[in-house]
Amino acid sequence: MQANPERRRQLLEIEQRSWQLWGISLSIAVILTFGITLLLYPALQGYAEHLEFERHYLPQLVYGLFALVVLSHAYFIVKQRELNALRNFIIASYASSAANTGNYATDALTGALDRGSLVELLRAETQRAEKANARFCVVIFDIWDFKSFNMREGNLVGDLMLKELALLLMRTIRKADWVMRYGPDEYLCLLEASNRQGGEAFVERVEKVQARVDRLRGVKLLVGLAEYKPGDDAELVVSLAERELRKSTREPASAASVPA
Repeated sequence: MQANPERRRQLLEIEQRSWQLWGISLSIAVILTFGITLLLYPALQGYAEHLEFERHYLPQLVYGLFALVVLSHAYFIVKQRELNALRNFIIASYASSAANTGNYATDALTGALDRGSLVELLRAETQRAEKANARFCVVIFDIWDFKSFNMREGNLVGDLMLKELALLLMRTIRKADWVMRYGPDEYLCLLEASNRQGGEAFVERVEKVQARVDRLRGVKLLVGLAEYKPGDDAELVVSLAERELRKSTREPASAASVPA
């Protein structure tokens, strides 16, 4: 239920962008009509006598406007299809509930666990691991260069990418595992009864699924991974995963970025 206001906000923003597209399209059509009117109606001769230079170039102007309106309408059609796809994705994504949330608070945008639940979750998982003499694995995902993508494409598209990634992770984990929105563009996955090899196998599964998701195909995910063993400090394990993640951010300038 927490996600409903967010869903309404996103759908309203899509509707506003759709109306903006149609408004721009109508404005260009009006400009084109005005140009054709000046070209085809000699009744405007009295006005045009003072604009001989403009009349000489008027046909080229109209042809240019016509080409502009054709190209702009093609652009608007593509954008409108994208908005329709976003609208359908929002409706479908909020209808799905794949997360293991237990009694923990969830993030309103993505449906994953909220960062505020981390301490309680670590305490519970540590107790479980100590009782069973078992391990668990912490994996942190970060979207490379997400800030630039968000500035370029807008908050709505950025929010939907975050939602898509959260859904991917929640559908890839097992029922006993957890997905948490750890930062603005980061997710923490806690894999119960998994060692480091199990965490690496999970990362590989995520990458394979990601390659089949249109909105996430080509997006570079940075990964930090650490293993908890009985007797360890769980918060230190999270810090180790963060440290590994920070190492992966120190990549050459040629590293792949979020696609335009």
